[in-house]
Amino acid sequence: MSYLGPLRLHFSGRFQTDPSTVNNDVRHYNNATFEPRFQEPQDDELANGWWNPDGMGNFRLVGCRVTMVSYADGKTSKRDPAVGMWIIDANQRVAGKLVDLDPQQQLVSQIWGMIVRLTDRKHEYFSGAYAKAPFTDIWWGRAKKSGSQGDTGAGSMYQSVIGPIAWGDTKRSRFLRELRAAAPDGFLSIKFNLDGYNMSPDSASFTMGRLVGTIGPWSANEPKHFVIGRQLLPQIANHTPAGSMNFMQAVVDEKTKRIYADFGNALPTTTPGGPLMPIGTLDLGYLDRHNNFHSIGKVDYRQRDWYPTTAGIQKFPRNRKLSRAEMAALKKYRVAVTQNEEVIVQENTNGWYQRADQFVFRLNPDEKTDVHFWATQYGKALAGAKLLIFFDSSGLQPGGNAKDGMGIPPKFGIPESALKFDRIIKTGADGRATLTLSAFSPKSPRGYIDGQVYGIRYLITDVAKAVKDNPAFGFNPSDFLSVLVYDTFRPEPPVTWTNLVPIFQQYGNLYPIMDGIIDFTSYDSVVANAHLLAFAFGLPVEDPNHMPVTRDLSRDKTKAILSWLTTPGADGKPLPGTGAPPEIATLPWEFAEHAAELAEHAISVGATPQAGAKSFAIHTRMGIHLPDDLD
Repeated sequence: MSYLGPLRLHFSGRFQTDPSTVNNDVRHYNNATFEPRFQEPQDDELANGWWNPDGMGNFRLVGCRVTMVSYADGKTSKRDPAVGMWIIDANQRVAGKLVDLDPQQQLVSQIWGMIVRLTDRKHEYFSGAYAKAPFTDIWWGRAKKSGSQGDTGAGSMYQSVIGPIAWGDTKRSRFLRELRAAAPDGFLSIKFNLDGYNMSPDSASFTMGRLVGTIGPWSANEPKHFVIGRQLLPQIANHTPAGSMNFMQAVVDEKTKRIYADFGNALPTTTPGGPLMPIGTLDLGYLDRHNNFHSIGKVDYRQRDWYPTTAGIQKFPRNRKLSRAEMAALKKYRVAVTQNEEVIVQENTNGWYQRADQFVFRLNPDEKTDVHFWATQYGKALAGAKLLIFFDSSGLQPGGNAKDGMGIPPKFGIPESALKFDRIIKTGADGRATLTLSAFSPKSPRGYIDGQVYGIRYLITDVAKAVKDNPAFGFNPSDFLSVLVYDTFRPEPPVTWTNLVPIFQQYGNLYPIMDGIIDFTSYDSVVANAHLLAFAFGLPVEDPNHMPVTRDLSRDKTKAILSWLTTPGADGKPLPGTGAPPEIATLPWEFAEHAAELAEHAISVGATPQAGAKSFAIHTRMGIHLPDDLD
């Protein structure tokens, strides 16, 4: 079970998120070279603090309503009492927070602390916490017509779970009764697509965009952040689709004998947040052993209001069940979509797929975490699959242009000794495998920014060999692990203001919206707000009021701050300390050649900070780095 099946609701509306963009350039973390202009909006000449320096990092659902439901038998309805209800976020606390992992990994922005509720404004029918998840499958060129460059023309998707679910009265809605019965583990599956983000400060809809989504049941024996099903891949170039369709998921449902396919983040639009772009006739079907295509049905994407009503999900065939021959063929042949009779997206060779469920991690020195992988073939568990695990920082970003006179960005992914893991793991009979990541202090390789960020790629060994021969097909560039490993921070006790000045100053630099509340460079201002700060720093990291907003403060630094705030001296105030604050470490390596190479690449494809943080980040990535020895 998941959102992608017969039992589901669709909703449509908008979202609003206003991240602070001062931290989009890693060099803004350097207190020693920080300039006041970095807190000012960008202009035609200077990037300054990029396009939204006063952002607060909120993420909200705006005006989202249920557009259609589909029952367990696959029949759809626009008259069920659930249709027209609101999908909204919290009503008794602040909204969720949108958080980047690191300024050198801005392409896995996570939503933290969000609540999702179904209500008619009088009664609540279900509610639950959204399990933090990053976006994936970002498509920077989804909007195809002029005026749609940068983040504004991009699309992406989030998939996670909601729960534990608190249910209200579901008696009067057949759909809600069936949904509740199908979710005995107490969780629901949710997936939503974002596009049409407005980055114009003069617009009434600034920091808003379009959202369409789907909710269905979830069970504890399936992943939270993707669907065990059929994964369709396009040809890629520069980490993005080379053609007119993006990555997508489908499921062959043996009970209803239908294919449920999700085109929600896979079809281009004419303008940002606008109608789907006509790209000809699309058919879904399968490729036989000779690569001949057999259509099972046409995609209805050109029907009026199809996208907001269905969130891009369609069942195939529409008015009949799959035949016995079709069901047999789908067990051994690849699902594909054709555009005007030419294959545009298809499953990988032999139907192979590999995916880590959670793929973003924050680790302190001496911490370990388990990464759970799934391998499938034609949508079924692939037992005994060997997964190759290797460092690959090609999906990370330098965070600045070496030619802008602001200095050289630090290098990521080093030293590799700070992160240990097995290089080969094998799936069990259920197609699952677990990888343990063990973290050690990287010892400040980036100087002025805590810790180090790493990329780790994973591929079935046979897939890796195929990708080596044809890097334009066979894998999803978004499918890799992003890991932030913090440095050790252990000041001599007792902790004083002197020890913590660089930390508070850095946060104040990066979040100018706080200037009207607290001056983080002032001992007196921070002490005057000590009780408030101790409360915010002491909240669980999942809480939307947790501080800092970025979730990039290590365990050691958080403990030190809380110790200082809650351990007063003889005058009843936190200890001021003596002497000068510790100097910021300088970069231990020379990165000019590396940074210049990345800068040239970014300039060559026309990417600029003015076009948006995500699109600039995408265009500064390099090609995948496969190990030389794949055996």
